[in-house]
Amino acid sequence: MILRSITQHVKDQNWFAVGIDFLIVVFGVFIGLQVSNWNDARLREQTAQTYIELLRENLAASKEDISQRLAYFSQTRTNALRALSALDQPPEELGEQFLVDIYQASQMLLREYGRDTYNEILSVGANNAISDVAVRKRLANFYRSIKAQISSLRDKTAYRELVRRNMPYLAQQAIRAACGDIVTTGKNGEPILSLPADCDPDLSADEVSYAVTAVIELDIRNDLVRQLSNLDAKLFAAQLVIDRTDLLDAYLLEKQK
Repeated sequence: MILRSITQHVKDQNWFAVGIDFLIVVFGVFIGLQVSNWNDARLREQTAQTYIELLRENLAASKEDISQRLAYFSQTRTNALRALSALDQPPEELGEQFLVDIYQASQMLLREYGRDTYNEILSVGANNAISDVAVRKRLANFYRSIKAQISSLRDKTAYRELVRRNMPYLAQQAIRAACGDIVTTGKNGEPILSLPADCDPDLSADEVSYAVTAVIELDIRNDLVRQLSNLDAKLFAAQLVIDRTDLLDAYLLEKQK
């Protein structure tokens, strides 16, 4: 209709009307582009807010996972400290608790650190998922900064192999049965693992004596000290990841307001 009007005005040489028609067309195109840009911006903001919410949920789950590891390795460290102290006692005074502590000090909690939402953001293109450059930088810096800590949580020393290769199998079997991981399930189906503070493998006196002798002959002190150092590093790494997670979550919460 506008084109027909412009054509008629040109035929009539009504240049003022042609100018008005031209302005109407330009204004219409401008408004259309503005509406389109506004709609695109709104959709990008909605997408960003959705991903931020998912990121916060992912961070909460990851924090819970790291908190479990912190508790797990704290218990392992308690066993390791008791075992180290027991090594100063005469061998004939060592009993079942010594074997439990030696074995539990070798426990590991190996599982992947969850970052599903961030991986999804990278797969669809960070610009498409979150347009805010500051948020993208903050996320990249967070996941880059905790990489070494997560690796530390999976690190292991020769102590575990030494103990499990040389402690008599019957003793190991009894300790695993009575003192192994306590496994429950979280609200999202994720496994929750912990170690018992106390347990009773119910080994016979002969089995205890035989196993204690086998462990003492290993001259295990230096390897146990190295294991304790490794556990200290794990506890430090876990707490650092928790602290950084809290900082990132607080930042993302501000972005939601």
